[in-house]
Amino acid sequence: GPCLPNPCHNGGMCEISEAYRGDTFIGYVCKCPEGFNGIHCQHNVNECEAEPCKNGGICTDLVANYSCECPGEFMGRNCQQRCSGPLGIEGGIVSNQQITASSTHRALFGLQKWYPYYARLNKKGLVNAWTAAENDRWPWIQINLQKKMRVTGVITQGAKRIGSPEYVKSYKIAYSNDGKSWTMYKVKGTNEDMVFRGNVDNNTPYANSFTPPIKSQYVRLYPQVCRRHCTLRMELLGCELSGCSEPLGMKSGHIQDYQITASSVFRTLNMDMFAWEPRKARLDKQGKVNAWTSGHNDQSQWLQVDLLVPTKVTGIITQGAKDFGHVQFVGSYKLAYSNDGEHWIIYQDEKQKKDKVKQ
Repeated sequence: GPCLPNPCHNGGMCEISEAYRGDTFIGYVCKCPEGFNGIHCQHNVNECEAEPCKNGGICTDLVANYSCECPGEFMGRNCQQRCSGPLGIEGGIVSNQQITASSTHRALFGLQKWYPYYARLNKKGLVNAWTAAENDRWPWIQINLQKKMRVTGVITQGAKRIGSPEYVKSYKIAYSNDGKSWTMYKVKGTNEDMVFRGNVDNNTPYANSFTPPIKSQYVRLYPQVCRRHCTLRMELLGCELSGCSEPLGMKSGHIQDYQITASSVFRTLNMDMFAWEPRKARLDKQGKVNAWTSGHNDQSQWLQVDLLVPTKVTGIITQGAKDFGHVQFVGSYKLAYSNDGEHWIIYQDEKQKKDKVKQ
């Protein structure tokens, strides 16, 4: 019949039908999988036309998929999640011990000390900011967040000292995971240190955002140009990493081959060298055989990852692959989870209490 060989491309399903193209009887229609269209499913849909990336995210069209590059303050598949809350310098969650500096200015014969831990946004009082010592040629102030955080911005503010406005006009930012080796924040795509614009008076807060965001435990601010002394109040913006926006290790290899199993395995031409094994089911894997393929195309196939310890899983990214030029991918799937590998619970839609089918 008209469906043999299959005239539909990209995994399209051919169905016998009374279809005409113009006045020509063709006898079939192609039912295209998501991401493809055209009479023979020959066109890759540009998913970016639907503008899936929110909040200023930049969309890149992929084969039957898309990806979003998010501005610093947003994250998630579609840049839908905000990540720009205060990290606690002003509010006090960040303790005095977590704020240190290269030096402290002592005024009035050493009686008045402008300590680093006074560098809290909107702090009130006579001594209400950090000021670097007068002879400090390379001042810095540093925040230890006590764990790796996603830092997406900083707010700076000056202060008045003895009636005179003082503030940081420009600064650089560095970050570190151990407090010893530091990386300067660079202008994107270059090796040049980014110089951030600071304040223009002693009281108006000024915010800068980090795109891409910083993921680190320590953040250091280096004043570059100051009005009179380098005097600063500040806040960092961002959100928890808490492992919940961080990959669990399929792509990186942190999850090892033996942790990944499956119901069946497909072998191209029945050859072992072309076995599409579960261990190959890693995002962005390269090579000719670069994915898991089930031995059968039915709804009882599964791919399983043993995370070894109970782990909070907040999302999943899937990707298809080409088997010698044929684009193949999973159009929809269900998820199940288990703590012993024997008793499984299907993930359900919260509202409808039905098994959730993910596209």
